[in-house]
Order: sequence, then structure tokens, then C-alpha cells
Amino acid sequence: MIKKICFLFCFLPVISQAQILSDIEISDITSSLDKSIKEISAQNTDNLTLIHIYSLQISQAEQIIDKYQVYKSNSQIAPKWLCLKTLVYQNKAILNFIEQNLSERFYAKGIEALCNKKNKEAIVLFENAIKENPNNVMANYQLAVIKLDSNQIETTFNILFAVLETMKTNEDEEIICKNLLSFAYNKTLVQSFALMKEGKFSYAEELLLQLKNICPKDKYNICNIATVQSNIERCKDGIYNDHLLVTKRAIDMGKTDVAADFITNTYEYLNRNQNIKPTTDFDEMAQTIINSYIKDAKKITSATQNETRIDVLKKAKTLAEMVGGSVETNTLKEISAIEGTTSLSDEKLDSIENNTPAKGYSDIYAQYINDTITDNQSDVAKIEKDYIATSDNKLPSKSVAVEQTKTKSLRKEIDDKFFEVRSFIQVNNYEQALAVLEKANRLAKIDAEKNEVEKMYVAAIREITARRMSAAEYAIFQGDINKADSLVARTQDLITTYKMNEDKEIKRIMNSYLQALDKKVCEKKQEEIDVFVNNILECINRNAFYAANENIEKAMQIKGSSQCRLDKTRIRSLKRQIDKPLEYVEAREKVMDVLEEENDTMKFIFGYAGLEQFYIESMLSQMNVKHLPLRTILFSWGDDKQTIKAIEYLMKYRKFEIALSLVGSLKDFGYKSKHTKDIQQKLGEMMALENMKNAEKIEQIHRINDIYNEDKWFKYFNKSYSKNLEKWKKDNKVFFD
Repeated sequence: MIKKICFLFCFLPVISQAQILSDIEISDITSSLDKSIKEISAQNTDNLTLIHIYSLQISQAEQIIDKYQVYKSNSQIAPKWLCLKTLVYQNKAILNFIEQNLSERFYAKGIEALCNKKNKEAIVLFENAIKENPNNVMANYQLAVIKLDSNQIETTFNILFAVLETMKTNEDEEIICKNLLSFAYNKTLVQSFALMKEGKFSYAEELLLQLKNICPKDKYNICNIATVQSNIERCKDGIYNDHLLVTKRAIDMGKTDVAADFITNTYEYLNRNQNIKPTTDFDEMAQTIINSYIKDAKKITSATQNETRIDVLKKAKTLAEMVGGSVETNTLKEISAIEGTTSLSDEKLDSIENNTPAKGYSDIYAQYINDTITDNQSDVAKIEKDYIATSDNKLPSKSVAVEQTKTKSLRKEIDDKFFEVRSFIQVNNYEQALAVLEKANRLAKIDAEKNEVEKMYVAAIREITARRMSAAEYAIFQGDINKADSLVARTQDLITTYKMNEDKEIKRIMNSYLQALDKKVCEKKQEEIDVFVNNILECINRNAFYAANENIEKAMQIKGSSQCRLDKTRIRSLKRQIDKPLEYVEAREKVMDVLEEENDTMKFIFGYAGLEQFYIESMLSQMNVKHLPLRTILFSWGDDKQTIKAIEYLMKYRKFEIALSLVGSLKDFGYKSKHTKDIQQKLGEMMALENMKNAEKIEQIHRINDIYNEDKWFKYFNKSYSKNLEKWKKDNKVFFD
């Protein structure tokens, strides 16, 4: 009908003109009128989301009508001007009526969508109804019903509490809202019971925890917190038992790693829920998994698979540490035996490590740490996507730049300050950004302006926190720990200054970054330990065992946060490796001091003989430990009589192996074998007797055979030794491998 009216006006005769216009001016005016006519004609009042835009178009059209009223006598302009005026007159009345009742119309359309089972569409319509009129009771009520159906219990109760406590409800509305509260509580409780009966304890716990959160807000005596809490405890026990059941199945299927993951999750669940007491089943299953790992490690004997064996033993050790007690003690004992040491641990190294305090970001700023299980690196990636601009993400969704677009229309001075804040944050000039915000705060006069400034404060602190913590993470990546420490400390000062410590988003940012930082620092510290390993190996190659020991003690003092587990297995292994060389070096220094300070030759020879025996039995030659044989020392002195005297002295004190080596030094002095016949025969007899009586001397037997058996100069010793050894074996029926 409207379009027909416009069509008729185009043919009305116009007999006069207010003024003369050029063709170009007429064309511009008619184009503007045509554009506005097209916009108004296209308006569809059924699309409620565009009503405010339609109203804006009407206002703009009215301005055009007023602007070109002086040209309404022009034969070319008049028909279009009159057409637009008629359209505006008719549409404005309709739009004014709809705008006044827009919330109710959204609500009505929402009910229609619900009837057609279009729940997602209904949610949007009810939310629009509430946006237009936050006090639309029935729209809030219907939204609460939908949230309840999707098990968003906490949201349902919060909506209904807000309706009853802040909105003016009539008697009927109050009754239905209270009834829905009661129904929501009962439904959730019954649903959780049903889930527990089906063994779905995790789902039941999720529902009950929502009830637990709303119980403190309940002013209508609907919620029974004791019932809710007791059933939460039932769920926790059920979840714990489910963990054990799945772990047992994995063990039965031979999937050790899967079982280990589940038992670890169970342990973490126990840590989060201290009221659950571990059963014996937990320890038994952990022990079974540990035994399986140790069994696998024992099967790995190839040197090329050493890393695999270390990894398997590390898994066993981690589980053992988790369980503690006798399980840990026995496991460490077995692991140490596999790794080739009889000692359970090194008390000195343990003391150094235990007395080094754990110091990490998550320990210093423990107030932000609320989750030690989730993948914090993944959380950090999400936070950076939300706050930090990149070439691929130029406008992060939670940045100040986006927040500014959400602010309500304010005075130009405040809007300009917000733009400055955004600009300063983009170039990382945070102090200036906050200073500008302070100026905006001083400019704000009315509550609406102050609220928008407060929103911008919150957005700015969050973005600055994310940006600084991201910079700290990058600093650690570059190895600049001091810079990272400074950035984290400044971030904490910022949060404290602006009293944002309890802001949930700030806590999320800090929790995620602090743990991610700890993880990176832990990796850096592991690299430090690897550097120490190389330095220790270099010291060992140089026979600098004191320096090696010093580096080992420094490496043991490296410690990260309480959540950082550093692998010092190689350090401990090297400590065991240098124990004997270090003992040898210390003993050698004492022996040499005897020669230098006391000038007692025989005491020196006796001490050095013991040192040489220790060197031989500890197989220190295989570690390239430098040692000058006593035989070489005595020959260098050039006194054969002193050597003979030393042989007799050592034989007296039963140091036969070293005495025999000194007999070889007589060969160096030019003695013939027959000249030493008596000594050789005596040594052969005495060593045979000693070795027969001590079965542990089997290594010495093999060693002597290897050294002297093929040397004809020692023929008298070899004959005497073999003869007497066989005789003693036969007489005493002792058999050697």
C-alpha cells in the first residue's frame, strides 16, 4: 500500500518551484531521497533484532525531510519528498509501538520457538528480551527453565534468586519462581541419585557440586547442605573405587603404562580430596605396577637400550615416591641393585639435596596456584589468544581494544582517554596507559561514566598481566631468569596496587603462567644438570676427582619449585663412579705426606703397598686413574737392598700380591730368576694357602694367573703356587669355579 502511494505521488503535477536548482543538485537530492525511501520501504517489523536500527533509519529520514523541505515545490523533488514523508509517518507509529513493547515481543517469540522445540533460538530470544528489559520476570523464568534442562543448575538458581530478590514480582510470578527453585533442587538431587546407582559418580558429583555452590545463597530453606555434602562424599569414594577398578583391568590386560597413568590420577585425586583414606588395594596395585616395571628393566641388558632401562626405572621410582613408606624403600633398594650399587642412597648427596630449599614461581606466588594437573601450556596458549595481538590475531577477543568497542557512549574526553590507553598498551607502555586511565577516572562525573572506567581498569589490568607474564615466559626461553623474575614481581605489584588479587581471570592467568614458567625453569635447570654431567666427566678424564666431587655437590644443590622433578640419576651414578678414585686420591695424599713429613721409608712403603692393593682391587685402571707402581718407585731409588728389605717387610704383614710385584723389580735391577727362587717359592706357598682359605680371593687368583702365568722369570712362583693350591684343594676338598 505504501509503495502504491509513492507511485501516485510521482505523477502529481507541480506548478511552482521555491527556487532554481541545477541538474546536478536535483540529481543529488533525489538520490538521497531514493536511498532513504528504499531503506524505509525495506523495513520488516517481524525482525525484532533490527527494530533499533529501523528507528535510527527513521530519525535519519526525518532529518532528510527537514533538510529538503524548501525544495518540495520542485517538480522533480516533490513526489519523492512527499513519498518519504508519508512512509516515515506510517512506519514511525508502528516502530514506536513495537519499541515500547520490545521485551514482551521477544518473550512471545521465545515462547513460540519453545513450542516448535527450537531451544537454541528460544535462548537467544529470551536473552534479547532480558537485554531490553532486565526486569522481565517471565523471560528470566523461561531462561532458567532452559538452563535447568541442560543441567546448568547453578545458573538456574542464580537467575531465580535474582528475580526473587531484585525484581518486582506479582504474587503468581513469585509462586512459580519458588516452585521452580524447589523443583530444580529435587530434580538435581534425584538425578544425582540415579547416576550414582548407575555407577556414574563423576557426573553425579558435577551436579551435586553445583548444588553445594548455591546452598549458601539459599534464603528459602530449599537446600539441605548436609544431604548434598554426604552424597558428594559418596561420589568421591565411588570415583576413587572406579579409578582402582580401571587400574586393575589395565594390569590384568598387561597394559602397565595405562595402569600407571590411572594410579597416578588416583593419587592426585586423593591429594585433592584429603578426606578419602587410601585402601590397601591402592598400595597393592601400585606395588604390582612397580614390580612390572622393575621386571621389564631386568630384561633390558643390552648397552644400546640403556636409556630405555633408565626410563623404565624412573617410572618405577616415581610411583614408589608417590606411595612412600616401605614400598618406596624396597623399590629404591631394588633399583639401586639394578643400577649396580649396593647402597640404597648416598647420605651426603641426599642431605645436600634435601637441605636445598625448593624455590619456584609457584612457591613464591602460591596464592594463585589452584590447579596442578591441567595442561598449563595449553591454558597459556588460550590466554595469549585472548589478550596478545599477533600477525594472525590482530584484535584479541579480551583486549582493551575490544573492550572499548563495548563501552556505552560517553563524553568525548573519556572516549579519547580510552583510545590513548589502548594505544599505550599496544606499544607496551603500561605505566603511561594506567596514568591515562587515572585521568579518565578523574574526568568521570556520573555513575555510568565511572562504571565504564572501572570496566576499562579491569580489562587493562588483565591484558597487562597477560602481556607481562608472556614476556616473562619468553625471557626464560632466552635464559634470562633475572628479567623473568623482575617481570613477575612487577606484575604482582600491579595486581596488588589495583586490588585485583581476587579477580578470577587474573587468578587464571597467573596460575597458568606461573606453572608454565616453573616448567620452563625446570627444563633450564635440567639443562644445567646436563652441563654439570659433562663437566664432571671432563674432570674424571683429567683425574681431577676433587673437582668432579665439587661439581657433583653443586649439581645436587640445583632445585626448582616443589612441583619440579629433576633427574639427577646420572649425577648420582657419577658420584658412585668417583667414590673409589676419590678414596684412592685421599689415601695417596696421606701416604705421600708420610714420606715428606716423617721421612719413614718403611712406613711409606707399607702405606703405598696398601694403596696399590686398593687400586688393583677397585680396578681403577679401567677408569684411567693414574698410579705409579711401587715397583717403579723402588727401582727409581736405585737401591736393590732396600727393595729386598721391602719384600720381606710386606711378606711379614701378608701383602703378598704387592710383594710379588716387587720381586719383579729385582729383575729390573739385573737379578736372575734363580737368584729369587727361595722368595718366589715362599710367596707361591703362602698365597696358595691364603687364597684357598678365602673363597672371595677368586678374583686375585685369576689376576695372578693373567699376569704371571706366562712369564718364565716367575717360573718358581708359578710352580709353587699351582702345586700348593692343588694340594690344599685336595686336602680340604675345596673346589673353585
